[in-house]
Amino acid sequence: MRLFGLIFISGFFLFCFPALVHAAAIDIPLDDAAYPDFERLEVKGLVKSGIFSTKPLSRQEAARLANEAENEHQAAGKGDYQAGSIIKRLSDRFKNDAGGAGPATCVKPLERAYFKYLYADNGAPFFPSVNNRGDFFKEGSNLRAGIWSSAKLFDTVSVFLNPEYRLDAGGSRGELVAGYARLNLGNLVLLAGRDSMWWGSGAHGTLLMTDNAKPFDMVKVTSERPFLLPWVFGRLGLFRPTLFLTRLEKDRGFPHPNLLGMRLDFKPTERLQFGVSRVFMFGGEGRRSLSLSDWGKVFIASDSAEHSGSPIDGNQIASIDASYVYVNRGRHLPFSGVKIYTEWGAEDSSGDTKTPTGRANIYGAYIDEPFRLKELDLRVEWANTARSQRYGPQWYYHGTYYPGYKYEGAFIGHHMGGDSRDLFTRVQYHATPDVTVGAEADLEWTRVHSADHGKRKWLGSDIVMRSGKGAVVKAGAGVEDLSDPLDRRGTTVSAWLGASWDF
Repeated sequence: MRLFGLIFISGFFLFCFPALVHAAAIDIPLDDAAYPDFERLEVKGLVKSGIFSTKPLSRQEAARLANEAENEHQAAGKGDYQAGSIIKRLSDRFKNDAGGAGPATCVKPLERAYFKYLYADNGAPFFPSVNNRGDFFKEGSNLRAGIWSSAKLFDTVSVFLNPEYRLDAGGSRGELVAGYARLNLGNLVLLAGRDSMWWGSGAHGTLLMTDNAKPFDMVKVTSERPFLLPWVFGRLGLFRPTLFLTRLEKDRGFPHPNLLGMRLDFKPTERLQFGVSRVFMFGGEGRRSLSLSDWGKVFIASDSAEHSGSPIDGNQIASIDASYVYVNRGRHLPFSGVKIYTEWGAEDSSGDTKTPTGRANIYGAYIDEPFRLKELDLRVEWANTARSQRYGPQWYYHGTYYPGYKYEGAFIGHHMGGDSRDLFTRVQYHATPDVTVGAEADLEWTRVHSADHGKRKWLGSDIVMRSGKGAVVKAGAGVEDLSDPLDRRGTTVSAWLGASWDF
C-alpha cells in the first residue's frame, strides 16, 4: 500500500494551518508509558470499563479512562498516593483530548522528540530487538532519533507521522515508522496508513498480533471506545470489534499476499474480559482470487479450503484470550491486586471435525504489591508453541505461504516463533511516582522437537525517570547468552540510554 496520498495530506495539514499547542485525535503508540500506567490502575481497581487487550488506544479513550480512574480514586478516599500521582500525570497529559475539549482544528508539527542509543559488544543483540517494530539492532553503536507530528481537522480527520533517523553498522537512513490518516465518525474509526497493533493481554508476547514485526501498511476499522449493544443485548457487556486488511512484502513464495485480521473484545463484567481473534493469509501474485463461495469455505474452515492441494489453501490462525482482575480489599491474601490472563491458539485444520493441526497457549499473571511489598509489582508469563511433536514445528509456518506468519523477516505474533517455549519474569519497584526501577529475566527454548534445538537466556535491568513537564529518561543494561547451532553461540552485553520530550 503506497503512502504518497497520506504524505500529501499530512503536508497539507502541517503547513497550511496555523500551529496550535493542542495534540490531535490520534492513537497512542504501543511503546508509550501510558499503557503500563493504565494497567497498574486497572489492577488497583480504579479503571473498570477499559479494554486493554487490543491496542493501540486513542487519546480520547485515554482521556475517558483517566477521568474514570480519577472518579474512582476520589470515591475510594484517595488513600493510594502513587495511584493519585499516576492519575494526575495521565489527566494532565490527555486533558485536551476529552470530548469537547480543545480546538476542533489544530496542528502540532512537534508533539514529541526522542532519541535512543544502544551499544552491543558481541554480535547483534536478540532480546533488545524483541517487540521493537521490526527494528533489529546491530553489533556496536545504534542510534535512533525521531519525532511525532499530528494534525486534526474539524474533530473528524486526524493525521499522525513518526519519521525516524537511524544510524548503525548498516549505515545511515531514514524510516517512516508510523504514518496514517484517521477518520472519526461518532464511535467508528477508519484508519489508512502505517501502524502497529497488539492483540491479547500478554505483555511479553501474544500469539497473533504484536509489534515484533514492522508496522503494517493497512486499512483498519474499529471503534473509538467499547460500547453496549442495543436493547436487551446491552446486558451482555461491553464490545469492541477490529478489522484490518494489509498486503505483505514482495520477497515471499507468492509475492504480496493479503492478510486479513479480525478481532472481537467482549467484557461482560468490570473484571472479566474475553477476546476472539482470527487472521487469514490469502491471494498474492500467482494465486487465484477468492470467489464468494470460496470465502464461505474459508470462513467455516472447510477441509477443501485448508488442504495444501487446494487452490485456495490459505494460512489461518485463530485464538481466544481471557483476563480476570481481582482487587484484594482485605488483608487475607499476600497481594493488593492481581490480573491473570491466558490465550489459546489454533492453526489451520484437518479432517471433517476441523481439528486444528497446531495449538499454542500463553499463561500470565501481573501482581500488584506481591507479599504486601509496597510499590512493587511482579509479572510472570509463560508461552508455548511446542505443545505437539508433530505440529509444533508447523506453528507460524505454512507450506504454500513461505516463510509463513512473518513480515519483513520477523514473526508477526510471538517473537520466539514456532516449536518454542518462553518463560518471562519482570519485577518493578516504583521508588517514587516518577522513578521506576525494573529487572527482568527471560529463558527461551527454540526448535524444541528438533535435534538442533537452541536456548536463549536474558537478564536485564533498567530505570525510568519522568518529569512533570513531559520529559522521560530511560537507561538500562542486559546480558544475553545464545546457544543455537543454526544461528550463533555466545554472550552479548547491551547497554542503552534514551530520552523523550513532549511539547
